[in-house]
Formats: sequence, structure tokens, C-alpha cells
Amino acid sequence: MGDLDRSTTTAPGGWKAKVTVTIHDGADSPVVQNATVSGTWSGGTSGGGSCVTNSSGQCTITSATMNNKKTSATFTVTAVSHATYSYDNVANHDPDAAPQNSNGTSITVNKP
Repeated sequence: MGDLDRSTTTAPGGWKAKVTVTIHDGADSPVVQNATVSGTWSGGTSGGGSCVTNSSGQCTITSATMNNKKTSATFTVTAVSHATYSYDNVANHDPDAAPQNSNGTSITVNKP
């Protein structure tokens, strides 16, 4: 299961979208470190990204720099792999979805 939170950062000539992913087990506890999260960007930018979770089950994926004419970008998780857990994308949810507008699988990041 995934919990996605968004943020942004300024960059020379534009901005970058950042998504922090927290991987949970079936009991909503963060999975131990070393889960590899992969996904793709769409909308204001394209390409993929991946990261490896830390001991809190979190990692962050940052987009390429987008020019200021781009107003948003969407990140979609495509895979999660771990030595002892299996990824069930149907179980994705986002317990704090209201401010972040994520379904646990994808999230849109708006320009600051």
C-alpha cells in the first residue's frame, strides 16, 4: 500500500515536483527499509523515477526541472519490490488524502 505526499522546490528557470512515498503493510504500519519504489511522471514532465525506502518506509522521488509555464505534474507508482513483502496495488489508499488528493497510486503536484 502506498501513501503519497507532494511538495515542490524552485529550480533555476523553473520548478520541480517532489513526491514522498510511504509504503505500508496490511496493518498500515510502515514497511521496513529497502523497498524499491518505481513510477512515472506525466503532465508537466515525463520520464520515470525510483527510490529505496528508509527505516521509516519512506523515500522521495523528484521530477526533472519544469519551466514555469507548466502548472502541474502527476506521479504514478508502477511497482514496489521488497525481499519479504509483495506489492498489492489494489490495496493502495492514502489515509490523509484530503490535503494531498492522492489515492495511494498517483498524485498531482501543482506549481507553487
